Amino acid sequence: MNKRLQRIAYEVALAAARYSRTKSADYDDEEGSWVVIKDFPLPKGYNYQQTDVLILLPPNYPQTPPDWFYVDDNLRLANGHKPNHVFYGETPHDPNRRDPRADAPPAMKGWTACCLHIRSWKPAASPTEGHSLLSVCELIRGALERWKKSRPLIISLSLDDPDEDPFV
Repeated sequence: MNKRLQRIAYEVALAAARYSRTKSADYDDEEGSWVVIKDFPLPKGYNYQQTDVLILLPPNYPQTPPDWFYVDDNLRLANGHKPNHVFYGETPHDPNRRDPRADAPPAMKGWTACCLHIRSWKPAASPTEGHSLLSVCELIRGALERWKKSRPLIISLSLDDPDEDPFV
């Protein structure tokens, strides 16, 4: 296993321990092209208590951050409405239609894309000291909390300034 895959495996274990109710995850152990954090807890206000979260990793991860994440296609707000920034069949970023030569993400009941653009990304030699899947999962957690409220369209997220409101 090369160093990149070793790092991904380590980050997946850390993310599962912190962001999975069942402490479980899966990942592409051949190419490192995807990660699934299983049973990711959802904040109150959704039609589920948890969902699996698929994160597609760019080929040069961790130098480049993931750009989108994916959730169960049936995820809705508790009132039946669609949450902000979730694109039900309206985006070319569909992991169900990936390049057939690529190692495909695991089959599920269906994925839908969620917008998460990271403006600043600073990985370090140790995933616990710089940005990593832990950072991405924390951004996802915060986004899911904010998206259940009516907010302006998100442009991008910053990991540098915790006081900056990227949703203005």
